[in-house]
Amino acid sequence: MNKFIILTTTLVLTFSFVKGQNLFPKKFNDCGLTEFCLDCGDTKGIYTGDLYNFFAKKFKEKNFKNIEGTVLVQVLIDTNGKQCVISIGNKAKGNVSNLDIRNTINSMTGWNPAISKNKPENVSITLRFDFAGEKFNITYDRFDPNAVTNMKSVGESEVTNKAVNSKGLKNEFEIYTTQNSVVPWDMTRAISIDTNNVVWLGTDNGIVRIEKNKFSVINSKNSALRAIRNQTGIMNSDVDIFNNKWFSDGYTTYMYDGVNWKVFDSLNSPTKWTTGIYADKLGNVWFSGFDGLIKFDGKDWNVMNTSNSKLLSNRIMGVFVDSKKRLWIGTDKGNIRIDGTSIENFKTTDNPLKTSTISKGYEDRNGNIWFSLYEKFPQKKGFAKYSRNNEWAVINTENSKMPRNDVLDFAINESSNTIWFSINKVGISQFDGKNWATFSPNNSKVPSTYIQRIAVDKEGSVWCATFAGLLKIIPQ
Repeated sequence: MNKFIILTTTLVLTFSFVKGQNLFPKKFNDCGLTEFCLDCGDTKGIYTGDLYNFFAKKFKEKNFKNIEGTVLVQVLIDTNGKQCVISIGNKAKGNVSNLDIRNTINSMTGWNPAISKNKPENVSITLRFDFAGEKFNITYDRFDPNAVTNMKSVGESEVTNKAVNSKGLKNEFEIYTTQNSVVPWDMTRAISIDTNNVVWLGTDNGIVRIEKNKFSVINSKNSALRAIRNQTGIMNSDVDIFNNKWFSDGYTTYMYDGVNWKVFDSLNSPTKWTTGIYADKLGNVWFSGFDGLIKFDGKDWNVMNTSNSKLLSNRIMGVFVDSKKRLWIGTDKGNIRIDGTSIENFKTTDNPLKTSTISKGYEDRNGNIWFSLYEKFPQKKGFAKYSRNNEWAVINTENSKMPRNDVLDFAINESSNTIWFSINKVGISQFDGKNWATFSPNNSKVPSTYIQRIAVDKEGSVWCATFAGLLKIIPQ
C-alpha cells in the first residue's frame, strides 16, 4: 500500500468479508470513498422508497424490449446516505447502456446506510435487474457471509501499452485454490517468505504456511488470530530480521516467532487501522495507516505524525529505510526523506518523487534503490531507480514495454537480475534487463488481474497473492 488502497481497485478495506472489493468487471473510481464493507450491518443499507416503481418510471421512456438477462449493480452508500455506483456486471443481451442505470442510481435520493451497533457504516449493496419478455424486475442481491464458502475476483485486463512482449521468457505456472488445495479462501492479499524459505500466505480467511510444498492452515481455531464475522482476514504481512512473522487484519496486529503469538491492538499499542507492514534491516517494524507512521523497535512504540514531525500528511502510503539509515516516507500529499536531523521535502526537487508517492522501496546489493510509485490519475511514472551516484531513472510505458503505469508490488531476484512487477488490472510482468514479458488471464494461467503482493524465494520461484488464489511462478 502501500498504494491508495484502491491501490487500484483493490480498496482500503473495512472488515466484512471481502473488505471493500469491487465485485463486478466494469469498475468506476470516482466515488471518492475506499473504505466500506460488503452488505454488512445489523440493519442493511436500503432505498427508503419503492425501487420497482422508481425504475419503472425511469425506464418508461427507454427501450428495453430487446434486453434479456441480468444486470448486477454494486452501489456504495456512505454513512450520510449518499449513494454511488462502483461496479457493474452485465450478463444481459441488448442495449443495456441505453437505460443509463449508473447515472440514474447516482442521481437518486432517499438511501439509508447500514447500521451496526447503532452507528452508520459505509456499505456496498448489490441491485439485481432481471429483464425478460419486455418486462423487468429489481431486487436486492443480499450477501450472507455465513452462506458463502469462497470469493474471488479475476478481473478484466486493461493493458494501456500495446508493445509486443518478448517470447523468450518462459515460466511454469502453478495455481492453488480452494478447489485443488487446502487454501481456505481464493481472495488473498499478503505474502511473505521467512529466513527458512517458508512461505506465509495471508488470505481473507486465515494464513497458509507452505514449507517444501507442504501446506498447513492457521486460523482462529489453532492460533491467536481473531475471527471477525466468522472470518480471519489477513491484509498485510512481513518478516523481520529475527524471523518473526508479522500479520495484520487491519485492526489487529500479530507477531509469530514460530512458537508463540503476540497480539497488538489499540489497547496495548498505538495501532488503529494498519494498511501496511514493513520490517527494516535494523530490527524495526513500521506500520502505515491513516494516523501517521508507527515504529516498533521490539520494545517501544513511537508514532510520527504531522503534529510532531514534518510529515506532509498522516496518511502513509509507503515507508523504506536504506543502508545509510535514511528514512523514506510516502504520504498522500508527498514524500520526505529523513537523514539524521536533515529532512528533504521532495516537492522542491526535480525528480520522480516530486509528483509521485512512494509505495515501496528496495535497495539492491549495488546500493541502487528501486521504488514503486503512485500518482493520481493519469499515472505517468510507474517505477523508478535511484542510483548510488544520486541519479534518477524512470521505467514506464513511454520508455519500456511495461503494460501499465500502475505497480501494485514488485520483487527483485538479484541472482537472475530479474524484476517482477505486479501490474494493477493486468497481471504480472517480468523484466530481465533486456526482455519484457507480461502474463495475464488472457495469455497465461495467471488467475487474476489483481495480484496484491509478490515475493521471491531462495530458489527463484515467484509467489503471488492474487484475488483468485495463490500463484507460483517457476522461471524456466
